[in-house]
Amino acid sequence: MTVTVAILGEVDVRRDGLRLALPSGKSTHVLVRLALDAGRTVSADRLIDDLWASEDGTTDRNTLQSKVSQLRRALADPSLISSTKSGYVLNIDPTLIDALEVLRTAEEIGALRSAGDLQVVVARCSAALSLFRGELLADSPDPWLEPHRARLEQIRFGLLEEGLSARLELGESADLTTELEALVAAAPLRERGWLLLMTALYRAGRQADALAAYRRVRVLLDDELGLEPGPDLQRLEQQILAQD
Repeated sequence: MTVTVAILGEVDVRRDGLRLALPSGKSTHVLVRLALDAGRTVSADRLIDDLWASEDGTTDRNTLQSKVSQLRRALADPSLISSTKSGYVLNIDPTLIDALEVLRTAEEIGALRSAGDLQVVVARCSAALSLFRGELLADSPDPWLEPHRARLEQIRFGLLEEGLSARLELGESADLTTELEALVAAAPLRERGWLLLMTALYRAGRQADALAAYRRVRVLLDDELGLEPGPDLQRLEQQILAQD
């Protein structure tokens, strides 16, 4: 039996490839919270604090226990959620939970790049990015979700940058400029995207456009943050001016 849990977008749980019907509302939220720490105990107090924070402490452990029971029935295998003295554990392989697989991939990319496995970097980044179908519980305003959403969004942009950087090192340039323009439009304050865009433009024989991109990011950083471009961007501008 293989159970997969997809939480990057609409929650989708499958047992041997067949989608399971999940209870709506807080029961599904409990599943997502446990999935983010799969294999580790999440205390009952933490679950209540996170998922019922807006209810002014009126939620007790019986309510949580009821939601867990609903989940166990939906999963058709009570052993998938075990109880401990302090809380609950989701007993599903973290590699079968999309958000955790994305985080694991992001941690491995540096080693792959250091080993020179650029084709593997491209493939792994592409596979991880394909897991993003949307935000965690997009319709929920619960505050506990915000740091998880923010972290995963930063990871997503990092994977985009790593994949595009590897493709650039593999010799692509002109073909990447449209994707890189979209990247800097989506995350204009991340300097690495601008570095990649300027490099791709220069290598595509578009030195003037590369320097224009530098001027764009310099104005943007000054307007938004009151800062000059970082040393890597400044150094790249000088290299482009010197046709290095």
